[in-house]
Amino acid sequence: MKRVHRTNVKAEIVRERGAKETIHRKLIDTPDGADRFVLTEFDIAPNGSTPPHHHDWEHEIYVLEGAMDLVLPGEGRSEKVEPGDAIFIPRDEPHGFVTGPGQRCRFLVVAPCERPPVRNFFLSDDPYEYTQMPEYVNAREGK
Repeated sequence: MKRVHRTNVKAEIVRERGAKETIHRKLIDTPDGADRFVLTEFDIAPNGSTPPHHHDWEHEIYVLEGAMDLVLPGEGRSEKVEPGDAIFIPRDEPHGFVTGPGQRCRFLVVAPCERPPVRNFFLSDDPYEYTQMPEYVNAREGK
């Protein structure tokens, strides 16, 4: 059994192509003994994003706080998601997340440990961007 408080897990910058102002914490991961699913918390700061992408596995999302737009380029639309929303992303469905000015969002992602095969397809050639670790992250971690 593992029990951990989110503030005791190091926040890491998301360095995928096209990601902006996004951090994540691997709350439960394979080094912890997870052999089927991993649990990751994402935090997208104002004017941030995870670029549109798709992959060979499904995953589930649960919005904890804040709001963002779920971008569905395959359907040519986006929709706002808010706290309490649960989202299922089927395998190979293009998706991404975007926050606007003054908007931030913190959410959980459940994904399989073994991703058959491990391939992400990012629909952006832009480099990742992250200006600085937000003060609220360090304040909550007592740093």
